[in-house]
Amino acid sequence: MDADNTKSTMGFSLLKLALFLSIVIIVSGVVLYSFLDINPLDVLSDGVTGLYNRIFNVSTDEIDALKETVRTVLTFDESENVYCSTVSNNLVVASISYVKIIDPDGIEKAYIPVTLKKPFVQSYSDDTLVADLAGHYFALIVNNRIAWEKSIDELIVNASISDSWILLITESKQSGYKRTIRAYSRDGQEISFRSISNYYPFAVMNFPEFSKTSFAISSVEVSGLEANGLFEFLDPSMNQRASIKGKNEIFGGCFPLADERLFVYGEKSMMIIDNGFNTVWEKSFAGFSITAANVIKNKYPVVALFNNEAYSRDRHHLTTIQIYNQNDTEKTHLDIDAKVTGIVSKKKTAAVIAESEVLFINEDGQIMDRYTARSNVSGAYLAKDDLAYIVSSGTVSRVKIKVTQKFLGIF
Repeated sequence: MDADNTKSTMGFSLLKLALFLSIVIIVSGVVLYSFLDINPLDVLSDGVTGLYNRIFNVSTDEIDALKETVRTVLTFDESENVYCSTVSNNLVVASISYVKIIDPDGIEKAYIPVTLKKPFVQSYSDDTLVADLAGHYFALIVNNRIAWEKSIDELIVNASISDSWILLITESKQSGYKRTIRAYSRDGQEISFRSISNYYPFAVMNFPEFSKTSFAISSVEVSGLEANGLFEFLDPSMNQRASIKGKNEIFGGCFPLADERLFVYGEKSMMIIDNGFNTVWEKSFAGFSITAANVIKNKYPVVALFNNEAYSRDRHHLTTIQIYNQNDTEKTHLDIDAKVTGIVSKKKTAAVIAESEVLFINEDGQIMDRYTARSNVSGAYLAKDDLAYIVSSGTVSRVKIKVTQKFLGIF
């Protein structure tokens, strides 16, 4: 009997020891991953010596890289009109006299002389569209060089690029027409155009994630002293496929969602549209104005709701960042004592421009990191979900964003 009790006690002690060691291993793994950015699975391959070297034998270059989360990559005169975009991890900067491509270390990768009145750049994948939004010139940059360039006889109002299309809106020179919507192939050949006589298109877009063969156009209809929004879809032959009339509001734009859906927002409402151009759900916001919008992780619509009542009553800037699930339920929200003028996103990160600050949030509304400038931020551009370029007061700063990580994709 005593021998049985001894065996039972030893077995229970071994079980407690195994449980204790398991807890130690799990906690150690969390510490390695969360604080030292080391995958616990690497320990199995590197061994104890490799782990020691990764923790303690850090080179001077690595220390400098860890310390330098913000770097000035470009300065320019504040009166200079510049427009930016990102291509790969680099920043594209267009001014009236040049287009520069700058890497995250501030090294100039390309310098292209141009003559533009109102510079504009937009990138898709590794290519960049350059256009003069008060002139006649547009061009495509591929591999840091101009692949082709064109001048047209009408003034360009808006431009965009996608995987298959380059789209323009121009001021029509034809009698009785206001503007022209033009579609070009990626090699610069004009495919189709549509002349508009009774309203003013101001933005044209194509999102292949939603539909490769649909162009989304946001316009303004003017009647006397009243203006109202029109959002329509055209096919590549410029035939109208569907349209949505605003309810006393202008449509600001749209962003693609998963499952071939489109998030469309106006001045005081938002809606989700499927690839059959049917409204899946919509919301209106009484007492608020939508000042910015985007989509996080290709799943979650996010809008900046400016509180008009608080501003009218107290002249106080109060904005609610509202994030929605793919249905019409609210996922989370975040209140900010500032006016939000822009939201840009890349994968799991959204950069919220709030006056002199940029807040980097995730889909849960958690502020992962922030950047504070000396004056109001005029632009934020995400190259990756952990790399941003911030424009403020004639300075472009590259910012490394501290993003939240999930341990082994579980916690």
